Amino acid sequence: MFTSVCNSNSNMRTGYNRPRPTRGRKGAAAPVKKIDYPHPKGLEVCFKEGAAENETCADPLTVELQIYLEMKGFPHKVHVVDPEKGKNLPEWFRKNNWDGILPMTKYDKDQYKLGSAETMMALEKKFRVPLMSNGGMGAGRFRGKTVKNLTLSLLKSVRPYDETNPDWVDLVSELRQLDEYLVQCHGKEGDYLKSKKFSLWDIRMLPALYNLVTIANYFKPGFALPDEVPHLRSYLTHAFEDPIFKKFCPSVRKIVRYYEPKLNMRVVLPDDVV
Repeated sequence: MFTSVCNSNSNMRTGYNRPRPTRGRKGAAAPVKKIDYPHPKGLEVCFKEGAAENETCADPLTVELQIYLEMKGFPHKVHVVDPEKGKNLPEWFRKNNWDGILPMTKYDKDQYKLGSAETMMALEKKFRVPLMSNGGMGAGRFRGKTVKNLTLSLLKSVRPYDETNPDWVDLVSELRQLDEYLVQCHGKEGDYLKSKKFSLWDIRMLPALYNLVTIANYFKPGFALPDEVPHLRSYLTHAFEDPIFKKFCPSVRKIVRYYEPKLNMRVVLPDDVV
């Protein structure tokens, strides 16, 4: 079990020293990037509120697409929208996204993609440079969305983090499979622990895993990653310190506020929790 660490820069009961997000000056315009390799023309992205330029966002689907675009170096315009209130919606969003799915992208005049996964797969298929690994054999069976949904179910449950809780059993099963996958791909091309460069698999898993280990104890005390996933714990320790992840890493307070309405709970955070 991890040693309990409870301070403003550590996750409760996980032992992780939480990376401090790298932030730019609020409201500062992002520099225009010039690249000399094929890239989507006129790329525009609609994100949820809280994903403004130079600010971090707690939504894992937003974070994974932000990291992907950063690694690819694609110039893009960001729209921060609220479909439920009809706020800041571009005309192309209204015409092609009646369900309000986010993130949404538009590029090459008439190409529209809904969701971060569909966007990344479409862009990666067409624009291979710089080349990104897909994570290796078997990576496709893992989805950050699965961890996100299990997190919600687990925190909504009144049962403890043990075998009497079906949600905990499901989460532990998923974490064990992740641990086994890391063992299988260790030392192979595309493994983050070897190359020190995120693959598509890393990008899709890390934001949801980070949210889980960061805020679970604020909503329901007693959470800790199980002892039988040592490779996963080691992997997360390294990955959470990556400069690109830290750039888009949301604060504890932002993640808690993100989950409060989903869990219908209000958490009073200590003043030293940022």
